[in-house]
Amino acid sequence: MTDEQHLLQLKLKIQSLGALRPEAWAMILDLTQATKLKANESFIRKEGTLAYIAEGLLKEYDSHERKTPSIVNFLPTGQSLITRKYNSHHYLKACMATTVYHWSFEDLRKLYQSYSELKIIYDTLCSSYDEGVGFQVRILEERLVRNRISLFLSRYKTALPFLKKKDIANYLKVTYSKFMAGYNSFI
Repeated sequence: MTDEQHLLQLKLKIQSLGALRPEAWAMILDLTQATKLKANESFIRKEGTLAYIAEGLLKEYDSHERKTPSIVNFLPTGQSLITRKYNSHHYLKACMATTVYHWSFEDLRKLYQSYSELKIIYDTLCSSYDEGVGFQVRILEERLVRNRISLFLSRYKTALPFLKKKDIANYLKVTYSKFMAGYNSFI
């Protein structure tokens, strides 16, 4: 897809969440920064930044007080993410070529000062990200690996061809061999 098509998808998503005046959209476009990542490149997070995955797939790692980083979220095309103080140390790696649109805290503040109705849309985008992070908690409540895999597939089936099985096992907090035994029963 082209940048123009990605921006149209973003516009449609924003419009599905609330009113969007043409002037507000023009200002969003003016303030939009784009980052294109190759597979395994990192997206640098800055506190207060809102980002939107226009195309691709990111995996979110938490390495805080861990010997090895733990995957805590997958962010596919169309997903947004917010960087708060709590998760500013989480790092993001591209699983494939990925395009990310993002807006700094200052840019967001300018938008809200001019178009306060955008705050509702922002809150919805943030809650979508929070729900994605919370999904892993729901998965980990399942005792059986088979049930964890089933829940994972219900959410990330379209991303499956782009994910490494060891990354999925890391996310599900199971050993690779247990994951593969359970996963093979779904194939």
